[in-house]
Amino acid sequence: MLPPSAGRRRSAALARAPAFALAALLVAGPVRANDSAAELDAGGLVLVRDADIALLSEDLRVGLDRIAVDYVFRNRAAEPKRVRIAFPLPAIDGATLSFSPLSLPFEDRANFVGFTVTVDGAEIRPDLEERAYLGEREVTEVLKRHRLPLNPLRRDELERAVKALAPETRRALIADGLLPEADGPDGALWRLDAKFHWEQVFPPGRDLAVAHAYVPVKGFHLLDMREAGSREYRARYCLDEAGLRGVKRLSERMKTPDKLVYAAVVPYIVTTARNWAGRIGRFTLTVDKGRPETLVSFCRKGVTKTGPTTFRWEATDYAPDDDLRVLFLSADAAAVGIK
Repeated sequence: MLPPSAGRRRSAALARAPAFALAALLVAGPVRANDSAAELDAGGLVLVRDADIALLSEDLRVGLDRIAVDYVFRNRAAEPKRVRIAFPLPAIDGATLSFSPLSLPFEDRANFVGFTVTVDGAEIRPDLEERAYLGEREVTEVLKRHRLPLNPLRRDELERAVKALAPETRRALIADGLLPEADGPDGALWRLDAKFHWEQVFPPGRDLAVAHAYVPVKGFHLLDMREAGSREYRARYCLDEAGLRGVKRLSERMKTPDKLVYAAVVPYIVTTARNWAGRIGRFTLTVDKGRPETLVSFCRKGVTKTGPTTFRWEATDYAPDDDLRVLFLSADAAAVGIK
């Protein structure tokens, strides 16, 4: 079984309380054993630190195909505050991802997750900053000069651009470590770091509603009972005994000899945006698994089922202390977005 690549991610302790889990009951056909890709982390808005701006509430909704967040901020100062807000896009490391089956939601766009944002209900158009790096060295201008895409996962555009290079230019880029050897697999070896950003005025003494949404770059893998029952896997997703029994029922209903279950992972970074005054007054997390028969598990204590496919977790006076990683499991590949 090929587990998700999680070596760089911190696992929650196994003793933490498990999330709500519901067993799936469908049967689906086979997929290739090497069909796996790691998810790319993204999260919420990041503010330049300002002790006068409080986050009164945050409503986070997580699904397989959409993440949406509603914030209510308040400026407690007596004067307006002008603050820069950023939304970092997931880093795209070509050296790792060019040769993986991972695909982006919108591969042909600079805005590859379809990010949108509104302030008090009015849509705004933030600036997008894109920079490319090879290790710590910035190579943005080198790539632009040779008309290579900054995003190494814009594969069709990259292929056309590489083919258009003069032979001596391609050899120079290979020698510089930007492209793989000519007789090796196609791809790019640089990393894209990108973020949306804008300046926001926070009026004094009143609420300001900011909402954003995007399509997550989810990971996927095939899961067998041995991996599902491992200490590391159960800790990563807080998979409890009921959830493990659900995985077993899924596995038993698979028609393939290997009995592998389809799994998708949607990440959300909760902990990096604590640049407001104090704690979050009220935090609400809603997870929608899409189909009633899908199994879902994630690390939060006291989760409540609110509908056939939805689960809610709430906290007050909340200081984010652990990032979120939602596991979706099914016997139907389409149910977890695997094509």
